[in-house]
This record gives sequence, C-alpha cells and structure tokens, in this order.
Amino acid sequence: MESKQHIAHMKSYRVSPPVRQAMEASRAGGAAAIPVIVSLRESAERPELGVAPSKEKVKAALAARGIAFRESDFYVFAALPPDVIDELAGMKDVVERVWRDHVCYAHVMQSVETVKATACWRTFGFRGEGIVWAVLDTGIRAEHPHFQTYATVDAALSRNFSNSKTLDDVEGHGTHVAGIIAGAAPDGAKYKAATMEEDADAPVLVDVSGTPTGVAPRAKLINVKVLDDDGTGAASTCILGLEYVRKLNAASRNIRVDGVNMSLGYPFDPQWYGCGHSPLCDEVTRAVRSGLVVVISCGNSGYGSTTLSSGEQVPLPVDLSITDPANAEASIAVGSVHKTAPHKYGVSYFSSKGPTGDGRQKPDLVAPGEKIISCSAGFDTKGYAYEERSGTSMAAPHVSGAIAAFLSVHAEYRGQPEQVKRVFMKTATDLERQKYFQGAGLVDVLRAAMSV
Repeated sequence: MESKQHIAHMKSYRVSPPVRQAMEASRAGGAAAIPVIVSLRESAERPELGVAPSKEKVKAALAARGIAFRESDFYVFAALPPDVIDELAGMKDVVERVWRDHVCYAHVMQSVETVKATACWRTFGFRGEGIVWAVLDTGIRAEHPHFQTYATVDAALSRNFSNSKTLDDVEGHGTHVAGIIAGAAPDGAKYKAATMEEDADAPVLVDVSGTPTGVAPRAKLINVKVLDDDGTGAASTCILGLEYVRKLNAASRNIRVDGVNMSLGYPFDPQWYGCGHSPLCDEVTRAVRSGLVVVISCGNSGYGSTTLSSGEQVPLPVDLSITDPANAEASIAVGSVHKTAPHKYGVSYFSSKGPTGDGRQKPDLVAPGEKIISCSAGFDTKGYAYEERSGTSMAAPHVSGAIAAFLSVHAEYRGQPEQVKRVFMKTATDLERQKYFQGAGLVDVLRAAMSV
C-alpha cells in the first residue's frame, strides 16, 4: 500500500488556482481587477443552443454591475474583482470554470536551404501560389519591400485584436516571422542586415547576399494582430484572432485561409488543468477541426539551472517545458535547431523540450531558429531592412512556409490538417536526438512533396 505522504491529491476547481492566488493578492491590497476567461456550460434545458444561454446569463450579471467584457463563441473575457469572481463561481449551472487570462509572449536566408525549400521550388516550380496563411503576432509592416514584390499581405482581411491602436507592427516580431513564411526582396535590390555579435544593443551591419526570400515566397499572408506593441498580449485576444480566422472559412464556399502561425505562448503548469485543454488550446483544436493547419512555436524555456548539494549552480536542459498553446495535440508544435548545420549542432539549447505534462510527445518537428535573418519592421528608419533574431518563434514560420509550399504542389491536401501533419512528421529528417528534443525531426518540404 502506498504511504500517505506519497498519495497524489487531485482537486476539482471551478476557479483555477492562478485566479485564486490573484484573488488572495487582491484582497491583501494588490490589483483590484483580475483578467479572466469564463468558460461556459452547455444549457441543460436547451441543449440545441449549446453555451449561448449560459453566456447571456454571465453577460447580464456583468452588465448589471457595469463591468465591460468581450466575448467569443465559447467564452466571456473580463477583468473582475474577487467578489464578482466568487459570484460567477456560484453560478454552477452556467459557469464551468474561471481561468486566468494569461499573458502570452512573442516566442527570427540560408535557412530556406536547410528545410529544402529551394530544392522544392526547382523540382516542382511552385512557391506557395494560391495558399493563404494567417500570422497571429505583433502585426506586420506590410509596406516593407519584402512584401511588395508579390503583394504578400492581404490588407482587406487583416484585423487588430490587440490593445494597440495600430495594425502595423511596432515591436518587429510579427514582421520578422511573416518574412520567413512568404514574400521576397525585389530582384537586384541591395539591402543591409543587422546581425547580433556580442552586443545586442550594437548590431553589426552587413550586406545581404542574394535575394532574401520566404520559404513560400508567393503565398499570401493575413495580418491578425493579437500581441501588443511590447510583444505581449492576453490569451483572450489570441482566442478572438483564431476564431476570426476560423470563421473566414466557415463563411465561404471555398478555402480562404489554409493555416495559422502562432509564434507565441505562456508557461504551463499541469496542476492547473488537463494539459492541452486550456481555453486557448481548445480554440486551437477547433481551428484544426475546421480545416486549418495550426503551427505553433513550442517556447524558449528548455534551458535552466539547478543547485547542487555543494551550493554550486550548474546548467541543465529542462524537460516538460512546452508552452501553451503548443500543448494542444492537434497543433504542429515546433522546436529550434541550427540554421545551417542541424545534424552537427542538433537542437537549440533554449528550445522547449517535451514530453507534455500528460506524457505526449512534443515538439512535433524542429526547424531553423538560430540567428535567422528576416524582415525588420524599422526598415525605413534604422538603416537596415533585415535583422537577425533567434528563438522557436523563428522556427515555427519555417514549418508554416514549408506547408504552404507543399499545399501549392498538392492542393488536394488543402483543408486536411491532420493528413498534412502526418505527411510532414513521416517525412521529417531524423537528427538522431532524443524524441522529446527533436520530435519527428527536421522538416523536409521536398521529401514531403515527393512522398504523396
């Protein structure tokens, strides 16, 4: 029989532990309002209406108190004081759970060779034509020369769900991510790139050789701004952005959007709820079920330190470090490798490692994420049009671009995200690293395109 001190205590929460902690801090004199996501129960009396009756009751309760809120199909978002949270928690037939509205963080062209994009172009002649990808990030500077060559960014479908007053990218993360997926510099144009040597505050400018090109240069992008100008944003804005993209297809007879790139996330604690089933993860699952390929960076939390009994601190890789929403099973979670020599250097030290909190294999794939040169949002003021960034944020768009290129070759796979994921995992290159570091291996768009 297991001793008492080793018995795991499982609790059910209507108010999740992070919200309870914030409520205690608020009552002790901290911030008065706590950003939350209210998930709703399906109506017992009118099951055909789903969560709609419950949502109306929650909205009425908040409106009666003069509290502003936002809503999606399945959730209500608001900043609430502790007493209102307790009131909602008491509405047991209406409210399923009150979650913390976590802060998401932004998790930047030789690397197109590494994923064999150029080989795919030469073999099939397709470069993402007819494929549309949504970039949920800090925005995109659509005026960048990189996006002018093929009129890459669809301004008519672009939307701002962030707290920023502008759809433009101020921080630069989203523009860098977008340039990896699609677009190309004009032929013959000469540009400078900022590389980070020893001092990130003093970049070294170099001439860009050749023509900087996205993995799927002729694909179209939709700018869906969900992160603020400081590179952070609420999980609720990401949910609203995903819902918007999902409904673009639902409202059309044809596929208007093929996939989504989310180079963002927040740390996950498996004690809070079932891994891969947070509100944002559930929204990712809905998006995939609707026919969208959803590619997500797995996070940069794969490296830390521990203290030995001697008091000495030593570095170590950190497993169980995949961030939400990459924990969603249906997503394609992407880790990072060296941009030109992945076989030699393997998985990046910072790349978050699996397994997931409930024991599933993640990441799914790896792609170049170290010192990636892509578009700079400050191209018109900084003296350089391209810049170097590192992170799994830069790895994910390599996979998004690879899949966009694949779909332009094999249009019969459009709207079939599960099959697309299966093809890319089956054809990935094994780097002979631990599966919880590399997943299925390095993305290989040429092998994927030739396998079916």
